[in-house]
Amino acid sequence: MAVVKSTSDLIHDYFDMDAYPPDPVQARGRLVIATGIVANLATDSALSQYHLVDLPSSCILHPDTFFDVENDGFAQIVIGTESDTDALVDVAKINGNMISPVAKGDANHGKRLWEMLGLAADPGGNIGIWKHAEAAATAAGSMPFQIHYITA
Repeated sequence: MAVVKSTSDLIHDYFDMDAYPPDPVQARGRLVIATGIVANLATDSALSQYHLVDLPSSCILHPDTFFDVENDGFAQIVIGTESDTDALVDVAKINGNMISPVAKGDANHGKRLWEMLGLAADPGGNIGIWKHAEAAATAAGSMPFQIHYITA
């Protein structure tokens, strides 16, 4: 077995002129927390849309991000972009009261928002996050949420 001495992607080799410095969002990013609530009426129909927040495309979602769906008026929770309805979340409400699109150490760990949404490249600027109704509401309700994200 070989003995190795290696580094993480947060360490920069200052003597290697071809080495890139660590990504500033990863190495020294600041945590931002967006806190909101969105409500629906019992009469809201399928294909209704709710604009939740605009986030920097290059931000990294933190595992503390959550959507509290316990009192939401829809049976299916679908969250994504305006045009890609379920890019972030698509889960039946009965699967839990708190839903998070990223868990500590999962496959989305450290990924940029644009990557998590399945985009081929970073579009730059902000990306709108939307909640969508796949079916009519079953009741009036509300969904508190907090989106924790890391940015430069």
